[in-house]
Amino acid sequence: MVWLPWLVRLRWISVAGQLLTVAVARWAFSLPIPMRALMTVVAVTAATNLLANVLVRRRAPPLRTRADLAAGLVLTLDVLLLTALLGLSGGPANPFSVLYLVHVALAALVLGMRASVAIAGLCAAAYATLFVWHVPVSWDHGAHLGHGAERIGLHLQGMWIATALTGVLLAYFVSRIAAALRQRETQVLRLEREAARNEKLVALAALSAGAAHELGSPLATIAVAARELEDAASEGAEPGALREDARLIRAEVDRCRQILARMAGEWGNEAGEAPVTVSVPDLFQAMVATLDVRERARLRILEAPDSLHLRVPRRAVVRALSSLVRNGLAASEDGAVEIGADAQRAHVRFRVADDGAGMDEAVLARAGEPFFTTRVPGAGMGLGLFLARALAEQLGGGLSLESTLGRGTTVWFEIHRDPLRGGVS
Repeated sequence: MVWLPWLVRLRWISVAGQLLTVAVARWAFSLPIPMRALMTVVAVTAATNLLANVLVRRRAPPLRTRADLAAGLVLTLDVLLLTALLGLSGGPANPFSVLYLVHVALAALVLGMRASVAIAGLCAAAYATLFVWHVPVSWDHGAHLGHGAERIGLHLQGMWIATALTGVLLAYFVSRIAAALRQRETQVLRLEREAARNEKLVALAALSAGAAHELGSPLATIAVAARELEDAASEGAEPGALREDARLIRAEVDRCRQILARMAGEWGNEAGEAPVTVSVPDLFQAMVATLDVRERARLRILEAPDSLHLRVPRRAVVRALSSLVRNGLAASEDGAVEIGADAQRAHVRFRVADDGAGMDEAVLARAGEPFFTTRVPGAGMGLGLFLARALAEQLGGGLSLESTLGRGTTVWFEIHRDPLRGGVS
C-alpha cells in the first residue's frame, strides 16, 4: 500500500482544483452553473478523502489486506463524482472531461489488468451518459457569449487548461509513486541481503554449537589421558619422548578448546545482548583490555570526545573492534595500527588503519567472506571481518575497506548511535 498515501494527496489536490474551477467559472466567466449541487459533490469528495486519510494513517486492517480493493473503490467513486461534476456543468461540452484519463492512468499504475480495464470501461460508460443527461450552461446555446467563434475559443482555452492540468497531475503522481516504489525496492533488497547474512551467521552459530557439543567430551577425555600419560612417563626409565608427546597433545587440546570457545561462546552467545549507553572512549578502553602487552604497544588510539555516546550491545561492539585491530596488527607485522572514531550525523564511524602490505583487488573483493583468510593455516579462521560486517549492518551501519598494495589497509566500521530508534530491527 505504498501508493495509497499518494492517492489521498492527489484527491486533496483534486478538491482544491474543483473549488478553484467552480469559482472561476461562476465569478470570472459568469456561467450560470448550479453552485449548491456542485459544492455538494466537492464536499462528498472531501469527506470521503478525509475518511481515507484516517484509515491510511491508522493502517486499518482492510487496507493492509485488500489495498487493491480499497484503491479500486476509491477510483470508482472518483469516476462517479467526476461524472456528476461534468453533468452539472455542461456535460460532454465541458473541456474537463479529459480528466477521465487520469483515473484510467492511475488504475493502470496501481491496479491489475482486469481492474484497470474495468475502470476504463466505467469511464467510457460515464462519458457516454453525459450525452444523455447533463445540465446545459450558456456556452451550449450561445446566450452568454453571443458568437460561435467566441464559444469555440472559450472551449479551446478550457481544453488547454484541462490538458495541462492532466499532464501535471499524471507527472506528479506517477513520479512520486515511482520514487516511493524505488525506495521500497531498495529497502527490500537491503533487508534481503541482511537476512541472507543473518542466515549464514545463524548457520555458523549452529555449526559451532554442534561442534562444541560433539567434540567437548572427546577433548576432555584426551586431556585426562594426556595428563595420565605425562605422569606415567615421568616415572619411566626414558620419559623424555613420552613427556614431549603428552605436552604436545595437551597444547593441541587447549588450542582446540580456545577455537571452539571463540566460535560457539564468545560470538554466538552475544546475539541477544541488550543494548546499553556507552561512550566511544569506554569502548576503546574495553577493547584495549582484550589485547596483550605487545599488541597494546603497537596500537595508537586517536582521542575521541567523551560526549560521543552510542546505545549498542557493548560486548559485541568491543569484540568486533578488537577483531579489526588484531587483523591490522597481523597484517602490519611489526608496524603500528591506528584506531579512531568520529560522528557522522546519526552514526558513529570507527576507523582502523594499518601500515601493512595491503591487498590487491582480487583479495579485497573477497575480504569479509566467511572462512576466507590470507593468514597462514592455523593463524585465523577468516571470520573476523564477516562477523564485524554482520554486526555493523545489524546496528544500522556497514563495513567497508580501502587498501593499496604496499600502503596498508583502512577499515571503516560504521554503526547507528541508537539502532532501535533509527528504525533498525
